[in-house]
Amino acid sequence: MGICRGWYVVISMKSCIVLKKKEGLQREEWRMEAFRKTLEECNLTDIGFNGKWFTWERGNFPDNHIEEQLDRAVATEEWLRIFPEFQIQHLPHTFSDHCPLLVHSKKENRERIQKEFKFEAWWVLEDSFFNTVKKIWEQSEGDLLSKLNSMKRGLERWSRQIQSSREGRKKSLFSKLATLLEDERDEENITDLIDTKIQLNLEIEKDERYWEQKARINWLRLGDKNTAFFHKQATQRRQRNWICKMQDDNGRETYKLQEMEMIARMYFQKLFTAGRKANYEYVLSGVPQCISEEDNAMLKERYTEEEIQQALSELGPTKAPGEDGFPALFYQKCWAIIGEEVAILSQSSE
Repeated sequence: MGICRGWYVVISMKSCIVLKKKEGLQREEWRMEAFRKTLEECNLTDIGFNGKWFTWERGNFPDNHIEEQLDRAVATEEWLRIFPEFQIQHLPHTFSDHCPLLVHSKKENRERIQKEFKFEAWWVLEDSFFNTVKKIWEQSEGDLLSKLNSMKRGLERWSRQIQSSREGRKKSLFSKLATLLEDERDEENITDLIDTKIQLNLEIEKDERYWEQKARINWLRLGDKNTAFFHKQATQRRQRNWICKMQDDNGRETYKLQEMEMIARMYFQKLFTAGRKANYEYVLSGVPQCISEEDNAMLKERYTEEEIQQALSELGPTKAPGEDGFPALFYQKCWAIIGEEVAILSQSSE
């Protein structure tokens, strides 16, 4: 059969993964569950699609018109690693009641964009992380934003040095563990065995932190420590979030990255730009005053450093970062180093 490094299949199925239909008889849940288990056993992932959601329809009148997503493409993780830009497009149909599926193994060439800073969650597990942060912070000058920019550059340099040695360290630990497991057990062997396992588990935990952050989920806290699982989630997320085209206010579609960036920017600027200030005094005149002067004075007080730290501690550690590029995890772990200046800026912006 030769070497098979991955495969995909486009199939028409009556047993759906999830119920996606408009009108018609409902499917039995047990049939869908059986098919989901089959895909899981074969390590197949739904690739997703572009275009209209349904792939089959019947009936031309409202009272007998049925739409369903019967046709879909699934692939192994190895296939998606080889073809990360693999894509299925639902085309318009004419003669058949099934729409044609166009398979792209590679999307159109995109303009290269400057890679943004990404704070990796596994960094905080490195022994040298906090000393590095402290050194960069103390050597940086300017206001808080200038210091954070210096922190980005410093951590990127530090990360490249650490990353180059991590894979070699993992291989060395695996090799050492295999040798220790074969040796005769004595007090020295058991001590080395425990120490090696601890070091190896730490390296594995760094991988899990990396894929947890890529997948943007917090299931690790529930005990599902499975790097392959998180890799699959991250791959699916990348496929799901890929935007191949956008439409402007005039209905014109574009595939060009710069034009799509402009469309997105203009949309959100328009969405969040305040309109003409209305006169609310008339409406508020009918609302009874229920906050006392003492309560109002308390509400207008400046936030304390402890309150700011408490608010940060309640944020999801690896959720989407702010404009500075740092997730809440960075501030939570490094508060003792940077907290005072963060609090001062937060208080001055009130």
